[in-house]
Amino acid sequence: MKYTGTLMLTFLTFMKMFSQVGINTATPKSTLDVNGDLALRKALSVGGTDIVNGDTGSVDQVLVSRGAGQSPVWRYANIPFMENSQYKLINTYLKTDQTGITTLSNNVAASSPVTSNLNEDFDPAKWAKITDLSIPVEIKASQNKVTYQVQTGVELVNKVAGSGSSVDFICGIFKNNKLVALRPDGIAAVDTAPTQSIFTLNYTEENVATGNYMIDVACRKIFSSDVANNYFRIGVNIPNYGPTPILTNTSSNAFSLRSLLKIDIAELVTYTH
Repeated sequence: MKYTGTLMLTFLTFMKMFSQVGINTATPKSTLDVNGDLALRKALSVGGTDIVNGDTGSVDQVLVSRGAGQSPVWRYANIPFMENSQYKLINTYLKTDQTGITTLSNNVAASSPVTSNLNEDFDPAKWAKITDLSIPVEIKASQNKVTYQVQTGVELVNKVAGSGSSVDFICGIFKNNKLVALRPDGIAAVDTAPTQSIFTLNYTEENVATGNYMIDVACRKIFSSDVANNYFRIGVNIPNYGPTPILTNTSSNAFSLRSLLKIDIAELVTYTH
């Protein structure tokens, strides 16, 4: 016990004289310089004084430096912690449009063939773009997932009383004018009352080559039961139809049938040592 007491007194005297303590180092660079592992079994408090305990933080807080000469502070982290080989959302693009497509309506014949294939070129003779949904995007990492989400309203009416009508169509996503995603759909109407439906398309590409791309949404009509009399719109309402008599559409508007394109870009998180 005498030896232990002497050792402790010597240690305290050393602290008082030199004001810096080194563990496993003869040349400490700060008040306490530990050259080795540190095991902390209780709370870590910061910002305290000789008479007031420091702040021990709260659950899910992290310690944030405020720079030299300033005690660190506890803060909540607003970003998720990522494990190795997980995908992290890097960027989100979003656009809406109320102009839609009006050029596939009555007196416009359906295009052929009725099927389309991925990677085909955009053909303005067949396809009509929703112009205001065009989005330029940049892919910066080679390991990625690009998710496209399209939603738009569709409306159809036939001007001939007592006549049913239907239109089939395809909408797709073009990347630099190459088709990368598509889905066919159709809409049917009865008599002269406008009918609405919602078209959706969700698709994910993996490992898109790095670079800059222009993303577009385009549609084409592949069938119409009555080409002359089927009034048809994508992403916008039919305000009136006729020609005799002229009828006003009061069941929808451009806002309710507007189009939306959302693009999420996620990159693979990898840690190297």
